[in-house]
Amino acid sequence: MVKQYISNNLLPIKKYIIFFALLFIAVLSNAQQKTPYRQWRLMHRLSLGYVASNYQNNKNHTTVTKAKPGVCISYKSELFLGRKTNLLIGLEYLNHGLSFKGYYDVPGYTYLYDKSFAYTHEFRIQEVQMPIALKLAFNREKTNVLTPYVFGGVGARYIFKSYAFIGNDSTGTSVYDNKSTVDFEYQFVTKGLNAFFLGGVGLQKNFRQTARAAFFELTYKYSISRLHYTGYQNSNNLYIKDGHLAFLLGLRF
Repeated sequence: MVKQYISNNLLPIKKYIIFFALLFIAVLSNAQQKTPYRQWRLMHRLSLGYVASNYQNNKNHTTVTKAKPGVCISYKSELFLGRKTNLLIGLEYLNHGLSFKGYYDVPGYTYLYDKSFAYTHEFRIQEVQMPIALKLAFNREKTNVLTPYVFGGVGARYIFKSYAFIGNDSTGTSVYDNKSTVDFEYQFVTKGLNAFFLGGVGLQKNFRQTARAAFFELTYKYSISRLHYTGYQNSNNLYIKDGHLAFLLGLRF
């Protein structure tokens, strides 16, 4: 009897809760349409682009250092803070690499470091990054079709995979072609984790009725710590400074 009484009295309460929840969602949805640029609104940004990298290698142990084309896939949350200020927090995938001529210290052999650089090294790095940046617009998005902006901040980067190829130039044979060890000169918390500074400029096409947008960005990332490349079975011990310029096209929704 008690259970039946409670059940019968809870039924109208549940109906009221559902009704007010639906009403709240409807009001919130209507408010988003009327005030798409309201403070604290959260939107999402997806972008894809080409990455041009720059590497500074040890010239006493390498020569002809060349960057390989890279790619960046990016997701960011954009939080509206003010009329011209937003916060960006994201998660990105970066694939980049380089090649150079250098030494290869074969285990068990004595090698003469005479700057002959008889081996070609090529390797690619895959990493996940988490940038945090402040975005500053030059005009108000809600009253302009085009909005130029700048942004800057910091981020964490984690190398989760690297692949290397080492070839003997004189014989044309492959010495090594498999997974490699590339991490950082200075480790932070765990192996393969470090940080970077970022900055950039962008131009945004605004869809003012909804606050959605299409954008083009130039983003430069400067690593705090140098990369550490050990080759195969510690055949090399190189510290390489890297920076990356990304050309991104994306949508905000």
